[in-house]
Amino acid sequence: MSAQDSVPYEFDAGATLSEQYTDNVFLTANDRRSDFVTLFAPWMGLSYRAEDFRLNLEASAEIARFADYSNEDYEDYFLGAEAQYRISDTVFAFGGLDYTLGHESRESPDDVNGLRPTELREVSGYVGLGGKVADRNFRLGLNVRDLNYDDTPAALGRVIDNDDRDRRQIEFGGRIGVAATENGEVFVQGIYDQRDYDQAIDNQGTGFQRSSTGYQAALGYTGMIGPMKGEVLLGVMSQNYDDPRFGSTVAVDLGADLTMPLGNGTALDAVVERSIEETTLNGASGYISTSAGLRLRHRVANNMSLAAYAFLTQNDYQNLPRTDMLKETGLSLRYYFNPRLYLDTNYDFRQRLSDVAGADFDEHRITLSLGASLDPRFDEKTAALAKAGAGGFYAGLQVGDNAMHTKVDGPRGAGGNLTADFGDHGLAGGVFAGYRREFGNLVLGAEIEAEFNDTGWSHLADRDFTVERGNAYALSGIAGLRTTSGNLVYGRFGVVSAEFDSTYQRGANPVVLRSENETGLLFGMGAEIPFGNGLSGRMEYQLRAYDDYPVGSPVGAGGDDNFANVESLARFGLVYEFGGQAKPAESGIETDFSGLYAGAQIGHGTLQSDNSGPRPNAAAPAFTLVTTRAGQGFTGGVFAGYGIQSGRFYAGGEAEFELSSANWNVERSPVGRIYSVEKLGTVGLGLRLGYVLNGNVLLYGRAGAVRSKFDFDYTYGGAMVDMRDTLDGVRIGGGIEFPIGEKTTARLDYTQTEYDANSVFYGQGTDSFDTTERLFRIGLTRQF
Repeated sequence: MSAQDSVPYEFDAGATLSEQYTDNVFLTANDRRSDFVTLFAPWMGLSYRAEDFRLNLEASAEIARFADYSNEDYEDYFLGAEAQYRISDTVFAFGGLDYTLGHESRESPDDVNGLRPTELREVSGYVGLGGKVADRNFRLGLNVRDLNYDDTPAALGRVIDNDDRDRRQIEFGGRIGVAATENGEVFVQGIYDQRDYDQAIDNQGTGFQRSSTGYQAALGYTGMIGPMKGEVLLGVMSQNYDDPRFGSTVAVDLGADLTMPLGNGTALDAVVERSIEETTLNGASGYISTSAGLRLRHRVANNMSLAAYAFLTQNDYQNLPRTDMLKETGLSLRYYFNPRLYLDTNYDFRQRLSDVAGADFDEHRITLSLGASLDPRFDEKTAALAKAGAGGFYAGLQVGDNAMHTKVDGPRGAGGNLTADFGDHGLAGGVFAGYRREFGNLVLGAEIEAEFNDTGWSHLADRDFTVERGNAYALSGIAGLRTTSGNLVYGRFGVVSAEFDSTYQRGANPVVLRSENETGLLFGMGAEIPFGNGLSGRMEYQLRAYDDYPVGSPVGAGGDDNFANVESLARFGLVYEFGGQAKPAESGIETDFSGLYAGAQIGHGTLQSDNSGPRPNAAAPAFTLVTTRAGQGFTGGVFAGYGIQSGRFYAGGEAEFELSSANWNVERSPVGRIYSVEKLGTVGLGLRLGYVLNGNVLLYGRAGAVRSKFDFDYTYGGAMVDMRDTLDGVRIGGGIEFPIGEKTTARLDYTQTEYDANSVFYGQGTDSFDTTERLFRIGLTRQF
């Protein structure tokens, strides 16, 4: 609500009321718990503007109530103030003060697994100067943060002492431009920081001194970079710890914050961040967090918008053999009933993959929110409002490759436990039908499908158990954008029900058969290419997570295993749109794929290793293990190549480099075998052959050779093997590539790689591994 022109202030307030469903409250790999959460989030803001001074005040809260797990309830509050004063025409002073009462997410590796989430209080303040000196932009500032973690109640009346996490962090830094360019400015920046813990020694293990000092120094650029606007920087960062066992952590500092307009109310943001973060995990000094992601924003009209995001974060723990990869992705659709009242529909997916057994998790969240504000967001009389366009029914056929991954967790021996990854892949096919409608370039729809599948895996040892995945049925919501050439890029989220047949036999006990339908949530993304006359082709990738379940022999005797099934599914389909027989394929702007190109890509993949080896057993007859291990992971990399297009035919060569976190783990504790396989990186060369459809869509197949580095760890009977091995493989696959801007294309790529077999000798025997990898990747390419 705006004041009269003579009064230099503005006041606005609002609130959202949300109902959220999460399928994994405690963010665990096994024994998942789902719940409904009601959230209420009020907010208000007051701003004051004068000739040389401005002040912003803000207050907000988020109050959550869980339907079943009330111990997870929380109330978060925030108060903030920021001010700016113009000292002269070229120099201004700024400052701010914030207070936060919050809670720590169960996602945090430092979460102490108390009966309630850990609460924390943060007070922060900053002051500084900014402006221009000799036509060079500068900024100088001081930031102070004080963090205080509350003690957390635990089981059996215990209280977990979090005082060793309380700390004060002080940062002092500056930035100044050193050279002007035609479209921007080159700058240098430096930051000194000091992190002082209230306790000199923490409560973990033998006790560590966690206080430290550090610095960051970087060279950067801000301005226009081709069609993008923003800034990039590259430098070095370091943290020196008081504890001599930690020493210093030194790493490359890099960052980017870029925006590229794609036309028709659409913009794409690219963000890269890197920092050295704090932790109190026993033995770790901290962790280097590297995050990269994309945000897509599309405004259909003043009263309707779509947003999507995808981020990948690597947390590399220092002085501790642990690396976590966290994927976060989601879709959000906002619709205004009037200028002050709106409805939000959100889907979010999170997945953590770690090289520590049992630390993985995935979570699907669906949120429906009703929001309101005092200040109108647009003028209803003059604004362009969203109008429904063409729509109709469609149906189709699809075939794909399904990779199933089962996390098994259960007791072993006297007080021991097994956490292990199993899985395999198989063919999946099915039919689907749906309805969709266009709102400008935005496409919204719903789709049902029936899927036929025979994926399964087996474990043959002293305990024999198997899982076979049967048929499935799914219902999804779809939201997507049509490019200027008529191609549809979309995301989907929904619910799936699949049949799982599990068998379990221990020793001479009878075989137990469990055949049940398990419900799960799915997330996927893909692209659909029109062929004309009502026909289209599609390519998509899905991630699914199902309810876990117990199984044992005999069942319910206190020694059951818990099976948690997740899947990744690549599919290729043919779509027929009813009523679209007379509609030709849209040609759009002709694209020539010839010439030199380079790009970056991120993706998700699976590893399956056929694992066999002798298992001597002093308490029972010896046997030979035969099973398939499986796991998942994320990948990111760069590629470059050269292609030749002749008419509609294309041929080219491509080189690629990628880093990966795909892995699987087996851990039997406190005694037993602990072994794992992790893919670290790949270099490769390949050939792409393709056909250009509609003058701007490249459908291609690919084949080539790759060389990948793997880390094989094996611990058993006092022997510890840490072996790095380079394996050669043959990579085949295919994909689609289409323009999203001038000289900029997007690609979806799916490949399968068969690696050479290898083995690990651990002193008392040899285990053999035959590994296969499947990768789905999304890339952005720049033609030169």
